[in-house]
Amino acid sequence: MSGSINILRLLRRSRLRRIYLMGIAYLIFTLISIQLVYSSPEVCGYIDEVVDGDTLWMSIDKVYIDRYMDFMDEAVKVRLADIDAPELSTPEGLASRDELLRLINEYGNYACLNVDDEYVYDVYGRVIAILYLSYNATHLLNVNQYLVENGYALYIDYQNEFGLDSFNIYISKNSELVQPSLPDIYIIMFIAIIVAIYLVKRRKILL
Repeated sequence: MSGSINILRLLRRSRLRRIYLMGIAYLIFTLISIQLVYSSPEVCGYIDEVVDGDTLWMSIDKVYIDRYMDFMDEAVKVRLADIDAPELSTPEGLASRDELLRLINEYGNYACLNVDDEYVYDVYGRVIAILYLSYNATHLLNVNQYLVENGYALYIDYQNEFGLDSFNIYISKNSELVQPSLPDIYIIMFIAIIVAIYLVKRRKILL
C-alpha cells in the first residue's frame, strides 16, 4: 500500500514539475516577445502631406533594419494602424484631419514609424504603422493612441501585429523603439533563464 502511495506522489510531483516548467517557459517566451515588440524595426522621416485623419505621406531618411531598406529615400503612404478616422466629407473627418495637422505643426513633421511586421502593407499598398512624434526632450507621442483617446478616430482591431489598446500614449526616447538593440534581448533572456533555474531548484526543495 505504501509503495502505491509513493508512486502516486512521484507521479504528482512529476506532473507538477512539468506544469511548473511549462509556466516558466511561457514566462520566458512572453518576456522575449514583449522586448521584440518594443524593439521592433523602425523607420523615420519627414511628413510631407496629411491625406486625412488616418493617412499621410512620409519621406523616409532613416531605416534601422535591412527588411525596410526599400523605404530609404522614398515617399511612402502610411495608414495609421488599428484606427479609423471619419471620412473627409463629414465635419468629424475634417476635425480629425485638422487635429493631426495641429499635432504635426506643434511637435514637428519629423516622425518615426513602428511598421506592422506581419503584413507591412494594407490592400491599398499603404504602409501599416504606429506613428510617433517627438513630444518633448524625453518622450515620443503615439499619434494613433492620441487620436483614439481624444475622440478623433475609432479603435478597430484590424489583423496585424498590433493591439493599440496595449500601447502607451507616451513612449520614452530612451526605449528601444527608435534604435533597437539586439544585445538587450539576450540580456533579458539570460536574466529570465537564471530566474527560471533558481525557481526550479527552489521548487524541488519545496517538493
